[in-house]
Amino acid sequence: MVSKNKQKSKVPVHDTVKPAPMETVVPSDNPSEKSVDQLIQELNDPDEIIRSSAAGALGHCKSEKAVEPLIHALKDNHPYVRHGAAWALGEIKSETAVDALRLALNDEDEITRGKAAEALVKIQGN
Repeated sequence: MVSKNKQKSKVPVHDTVKPAPMETVVPSDNPSEKSVDQLIQELNDPDEIIRSSAAGALGHCKSEKAVEPLIHALKDNHPYVRHGAAWALGEIKSETAVDALRLALNDEDEITRGKAAEALVKIQGN
């Protein structure tokens, strides 16, 4: 018997969301199809999965507009969001994020530290 109750997945999608071409971005429930402004707003959502998904989708969009909000998300209280923000900043490759990513190398969460290190390599090529 198939359950009719759908539960929200607790797995962040920042590594799995495929980017939509920027010219086709329209409002939707699919994080890859939302506008950059909508995704930035979702970084403030009470649900950590929505915040994490928004961070990942912003990384796929590669918009410089998202850099400052993602830097702020590196300080989120939930590690999923910090993982997504660090990963996204690496995808955007903005020098503006370097100092914040260096600070994230000291994050209490090991995965966040790793994502920050990977992002710094992408940005600085070291």
